Amino acid sequence: MSWSPELSQGFEAQKCQHRVAGFLAGKGLDIGCGDKKIVETAIGVDVAGAAADFKLDLSIPDALEAFSDGHFDYVFSSHCLEDMTDWQGSLREWWRVIKFGGYLVLYGPDPDFYPRVGTAGANPNHKVDLYWQDVWDCIAKCGNAKKVHSSRHNESNEYSWQLVIQKTYSFRQRVSAWIRPETVAKPLALPREKKGKKEVLVIRYGAFGDAVWMTPVLRQLKADGWYVVYNTNEYSAQVLKHCPWIDEFMLQPQDGIHMDDLPAYWEGLEGHFDKVINMSGSVEGTLLKKEGSDEYKWPHNRRHKECNVNYQDQTMAWAGYPQMKGELPELHFTESEETMMQHFLGAHREGKFLVVWSLSGSSFHKHYPWTPYVTGEIAANHDDVVIVTVGDNDCQIIEPRTPNVIPKAGHLPIRYSMMLTKYADLVVGPETGVLNAAACWDTPKIVFLSHSSEENLTKYWKNVTPLRAKGVPCQPCHRLIYSNSCPKGKDDIAPMCVENLSAQQVYDAFLKYYKQWKDTQC
Repeated sequence: MSWSPELSQGFEAQKCQHRVAGFLAGKGLDIGCGDKKIVETAIGVDVAGAAADFKLDLSIPDALEAFSDGHFDYVFSSHCLEDMTDWQGSLREWWRVIKFGGYLVLYGPDPDFYPRVGTAGANPNHKVDLYWQDVWDCIAKCGNAKKVHSSRHNESNEYSWQLVIQKTYSFRQRVSAWIRPETVAKPLALPREKKGKKEVLVIRYGAFGDAVWMTPVLRQLKADGWYVVYNTNEYSAQVLKHCPWIDEFMLQPQDGIHMDDLPAYWEGLEGHFDKVINMSGSVEGTLLKKEGSDEYKWPHNRRHKECNVNYQDQTMAWAGYPQMKGELPELHFTESEETMMQHFLGAHREGKFLVVWSLSGSSFHKHYPWTPYVTGEIAANHDDVVIVTVGDNDCQIIEPRTPNVIPKAGHLPIRYSMMLTKYADLVVGPETGVLNAAACWDTPKIVFLSHSSEENLTKYWKNVTPLRAKGVPCQPCHRLIYSNSCPKGKDDIAPMCVENLSAQQVYDAFLKYYKQWKDTQC
């Protein structure tokens, strides 16, 4: 099928979005964005158009002079380059602002499928007819270029070529890049060459804990003979780096595709795989009601009746394994990661009871306000206890300043925080990804329950003490709460479910595990 006036209606960029979204992570430009950007996080540039953040004359070769060399992780453009009289000069300018390791992602009308310049039906704005090979030849002369993907599309409503080029490192640039962490996996371009007899695409975005829950699903899919491609964002993929049950990652930008566009995006992915398991929103929104939804406003007894289901069991059921109950997750680390962890432990653990304390989670009620009181009491009574606090950068402001605390919030990558739970003597914290990681092992755990019940979260965990505040009628609320809307506790400083969990309750739970450890030291 070639071009027709009917097919040319609508946003061209949306036709290739599901194939190239993995390359559009980080800080990037959508050149010639028109009224809708390819991903929401991109900076839109156009001479006009409702989505343009900057309105620039793109026809001049130095149109992007306001941006420094190597400023962007990617440049995307759809059906724009052919409008440039000096298309080679414009292309070199686009290439200039891409950082080493970044991507140029282009989608353009194919002269074999689209009316050529000067013929009937041709776009009057087109100045030149371009094949993807013409573009590649131009960029290849710039140096430091690697063709990642090229394809031509003359199916459905398409009449275009697609090209992805990476700006590669020179030796000197690669040496300087070694000090920065590498991406967990390379983006995956579609269409792709099939690599397994039967291939399954597993879609799961979510947060760190959601990624941990997926490991039994991936393990079973691999046991059933599937070649597993895992579609997620780089934020979540860090957790599953080196997972032996994932054959390929298909990365896409965090929050880059608007929720309204996701159904069409997922539909575009389905034809490329033998089977698609879409787990996006499987727990959040179903067993945890999102703030702002109608279900969020349900009476508590109705929410509890529908949502008081084990997250891991339900995850297995949604993936097609309802008979598999009581599965526990697994995480995998390399020998070098384990060696680094041993060095860390050697510096801080010898002769000490090591506690990993997760400070906060993503929801409003996943922060325990009495952490400094408990850590202070421990410091006053037990000089053989060391506490490593973990969390994101924002957690640094709430880290206790007691002498027994090693503050590592914002310093330890999530994989190291999770691996630390394997070797700790105790893990403490709210319902976070770090506590979910601790479920992989027999490590003692103290969990501050807030929106979940024991049935939801800790039913199958080993060596765990789930704690909940006494006399809180709204707990478990089965809600995802991101605003300051929870009923407050007696001191009116935090949600009741965490504020009314007394420091004494937590300290007593700590003592139980500390005394068990102490007995083994005698």
